[in-house]
Amino acid sequence: MITAILNPALIVFISGILLGRIFKSIAPPPFISKYLGYFLLLGLGLKGGYSLQQTGFISDVVNVLTLGVFFALLVPIAAYLYLKRILNDDDAAALSGTYGSVSAVTFVTANTYLLASSQDYDNYMSAVLVVMEFPAIFMALYLVTQNSSQQSESKVQTLKTAFLEIPNIVLLSSLIFAYNFRFKNLDIFNLITKNIFDVVLIIFLFVMGLRVSKRMSELSGKGSKLIGFALITPITGSLIALIFSSYFGLSVGNATLLMVLTASASYIAVPAVVKDAIPNANPAIYLGLSLGVTFPFNVIFGIPLYNQLAIYFLN
Repeated sequence: MITAILNPALIVFISGILLGRIFKSIAPPPFISKYLGYFLLLGLGLKGGYSLQQTGFISDVVNVLTLGVFFALLVPIAAYLYLKRILNDDDAAALSGTYGSVSAVTFVTANTYLLASSQDYDNYMSAVLVVMEFPAIFMALYLVTQNSSQQSESKVQTLKTAFLEIPNIVLLSSLIFAYNFRFKNLDIFNLITKNIFDVVLIIFLFVMGLRVSKRMSELSGKGSKLIGFALITPITGSLIALIFSSYFGLSVGNATLLMVLTASASYIAVPAVVKDAIPNANPAIYLGLSLGVTFPFNVIFGIPLYNQLAIYFLN
């Protein structure tokens, strides 16, 4: 727990929240977090592709990628079955997809946490992040259109839109590039994926802290059931991931990252698609809960909790 508290990424994030609450006029332009986020996605894709190039699609890699896709389908289905009892179809589908997808910054913060505590993990876990983005997005779109009168052409166009969102393009293209490109000099690669990456992460987390402080007010009146959903869903997802990690013999570091991915909720990729594909969904719900509740919970409490559970049950 001391390691978690002293984690520089966590300190910066909490500082952003506190300063945002104290100085309410501080509001960084949205494009800052957007483009910093794109750079982080680029770095993750490059690391994942390079690691896959080194390891190949061995059984361990295939197993964890399959688990990632499975969780990206399971979580939104289970979430939708619950949420449709308390929300309309549009909001239930949007929120389900948000929680079925992943948070790249939560994943990066977990990477930093493991490195700070000298725990090993495989860089191909970044590829799991990539494959978990798309199934959840498609599931959200399927859930909202299954009972609608949309023509099949419109649904196909919506799926194309999901693929063509910039966050997805950056992630997938950088992974494919790094997987196929033969790096003769790793200096530039390390500069992007480590040196600059670490600095950008710190800046991004501070900006996200400011954004979270502004989003918290949007949760007023949303009800205890939704707040409870935003807290219970990541814990439940992480426990399911832990069980499967034990069965497939994942290392503590890899299991921790899989738990973090299953527990996280998207606030970049899915909302970017949902705002156009499900225009009637309320962003104060799917963005307010993912960014105002689940993201800070995972960064402050979840990551060390998931890691300790993995250490206890897998060591």
